[in-house]
Amino acid sequence: MILVVNGSPHPQGNLHRMLEKIAQDTGRQYEMINLAELVVDPCMGCAACAQTNRCIQQDDMAPLYDRIVAADALVVGGVVYFGHMNALTHTFLERLFPLRHRQPQTLGKLAAAVCVGGHEALQGAREISEMLEKYFHYCMVGSVFFNSATPPCFVCGFGTTCQYGAPAKWMTPEEFADFKEITPEMYRVFEDSPEVVAACQHLSRSLNAAIEALPK
Repeated sequence: MILVVNGSPHPQGNLHRMLEKIAQDTGRQYEMINLAELVVDPCMGCAACAQTNRCIQQDDMAPLYDRIVAADALVVGGVVYFGHMNALTHTFLERLFPLRHRQPQTLGKLAAAVCVGGHEALQGAREISEMLEKYFHYCMVGSVFFNSATPPCFVCGFGTTCQYGAPAKWMTPEEFADFKEITPEMYRVFEDSPEVVAACQHLSRSLNAAIEALPK
């Protein structure tokens, strides 16, 4: 079973759809965890989890530990805010801390990283991969990222007039003066990027092959 963790707060957004495609294309059973629907508090740094390899906090992370350890592969998806992966995703990764004590429970297990961002999705994918590999001893199968070039200014209601938003910074003064409407075609979707679709398909094949190679 593949455990897929969606760190985006937007249901059916680019990240959600990328994760679903990657998981479905493996042809294997998978479970999607939507972090925005859960209450997962930050790590308290108490290290009490060293005794049992489980966190003492009784929130929605508690029932996930056994599923994480049992999964054939973990796919973690995040989105980039302010140049780094968002808090939902980072907090989930922090809370993997109980699994790394003494004999890490995720040592050598398979994982993959997926990230969506305006222009810095590659950095986010690298952050997820580094945390999983460096701190939790996962074997990284691969990663996929998508730069959507879609700023929050497109949904805040002030994108065509705010002098401090992304459109005002990206455009020349003349272009911004003529920028009167945000239209649907300005929202980029990963399905329209052949390179990203191909990367998702490649990751699916790599995951399937890696799981197939696991000891029976």
